[in-house]
Amino acid sequence: MKLTLTTLLGAGLLCSALAASAQTTPAPSTEGRPKATPEQREKMREAFRAAREACKDSPDKRGCMTQQMCSKASDPAKCQERTKERHARMSRHMDERQAAHEACTGKRGDELMKCLGEQHKKHHHPTEKKG
Repeated sequence: MKLTLTTLLGAGLLCSALAASAQTTPAPSTEGRPKATPEQREKMREAFRAAREACKDSPDKRGCMTQQMCSKASDPAKCQERTKERHARMSRHMDERQAAHEACTGKRGDELMKCLGEQHKKHHHPTEKKG
C-alpha cells in the first residue's frame, strides 16, 4: 500500500511539473500585429466578396482583385507594393518547388522525400557546408 501511494504521489508530481513547464512556454510571436476583431474580419470578408463580385468577368482576376482591395485601403500605394512583393514571393516559391520536383523525377517514397529535402537545403541554405 505504501509503495502504491508513493508511486501515485510521484506520478502526480511529475504530471504537475510537466503541466507547469508547458504553461511557461512562450506563445508564438505575431510580430506586433494585433489580431483582428470579429467586426474587422467581417468587414474584410465583405470587402473581399465585393471585390470578387466586381472581378468575376475580368480576364485578369488577380490584378482586378488587387486593384479593388487596395482601392479601399488607408494607403493604396503601400497595399499595392505589399501585394506585389507577396506575389513575387509566391511565384519564386512555386518556381523552386517545380525545379525540385523536376530534379527528383522518377523517385518514390523515402527516396523522393530525401531528394526533396536535399533540394530544399540547396535553395534555402546554400552557404551551409556539410560537415
